[in-house]
Amino acid sequence: MKKILFLSLILSAACFASMGCSPNKTPISGGKSVQTTSQPFTERSVGSTDGTYVFDKAGILSSEALKACNDYAGWLFSKKLINVAVIITNDLNGKAPYDYAVDEFGEIYEGKGSGLVILINNATNEDIVYRTGSCLTNISQNTENNALYWETKEIIGGDYRRGIIRLLQLGELCPEHFIDNAQIFGYEDIRRFENALSGVKEDITILATRNGSKTPNENILKAYYKRKYKEGNGIMLMLDTESRSIIAYSAEPLPAKIEKVMKDVNGLSSKDDYTGAIDKFIE
Repeated sequence: MKKILFLSLILSAACFASMGCSPNKTPISGGKSVQTTSQPFTERSVGSTDGTYVFDKAGILSSEALKACNDYAGWLFSKKLINVAVIITNDLNGKAPYDYAVDEFGEIYEGKGSGLVILINNATNEDIVYRTGSCLTNISQNTENNALYWETKEIIGGDYRRGIIRLLQLGELCPEHFIDNAQIFGYEDIRRFENALSGVKEDITILATRNGSKTPNENILKAYYKRKYKEGNGIMLMLDTESRSIIAYSAEPLPAKIEKVMKDVNGLSSKDDYTGAIDKFIE
């Protein structure tokens, strides 16, 4: 019953955000409306993953559903460089649902990077989407509310697999080539960078971060590179606001034009002109 009440609250919030709903409709992103009985849903076909991203502490998922959700989360982890976790639990250990999700992100990923944590909360029936970094910038609250609404309907109907994957699909709204873990840039700049990088011949990914750890930037960049480019077929840059520098890495020798522009790029970055630095590199 609590999940049904939560569903009603989400619907009410979505209606309020859109400044009014007709009795038989619920809003979705883009200002459109659909009947509340159904919404288009397609499950992406992905390969198998070696990592663990779904933690079914309640033992609810079938082995097939667990694999499907885990493989899709693993695809987001590599493709979008999102630190993804799905936690299903019957016990919040005395914590509020949001705090529980935050703590789980800290346990699994040390609270670092762009995070997307899906908490399927069977303790109080208030499911949570916790977002950080790129996920916070690129996924709107209205879009999250809409996904939660449909996920709740599906889980009430017993389809955990579809509900979980629907929430994980929020991660597809995040860019593939420009990942802003530190939330340095605004949404419009990120989209502009993403469109530009998607149009170049080389497969290039730029990671913006704030490295306050003792791990050298070179090591962090190589770890992200191996995560994204398992076959060593791309180029990756890392912008660090702590050192105010940008470095580049590839498994193959870097193109001469990239080596040439890096001096100018770092000159702008050293002056905190990060937008100018990225524009200069893309130019």
